[in-house]
Amino acid sequence: MKEYRIFVVSTAKIKSGKTKEAVKWWKEKGKALFEITPATKSVRSYAVQFGLGGEYTIEIWAEMENYASFDLADKDYIQNPQKYSAFKEIPELFDFGPTRIMGDWPESMFIPE
Repeated sequence: MKEYRIFVVSTAKIKSGKTKEAVKWWKEKGKALFEITPATKSVRSYAVQFGLGGEYTIEIWAEMENYASFDLADKDYIQNPQKYSAFKEIPELFDFGPTRIMGDWPESMFIPE
């Protein structure tokens, strides 16, 4: 079986007047918070360019090991809510938008013969 990559891509925008606090939160807590989620392989954040994100100016790409990762994450959120307490700070700093799943598994590719 070929290896594939799967990402959970979250969109967000920083609340007005909260840029300094939001950047500090991401550096000190946010990235690590996404990384401690079970079966997360990597986390990267990007500024959306050229207005392609609409009103959302940030994308957070969390690479997951596989689809079973979602069940592991749900279970961990329920069993260890204190581990994820920093998520409660998000509404003060960010407005989160749509989240999507992206991947590069063989079945998702269109390669004309």
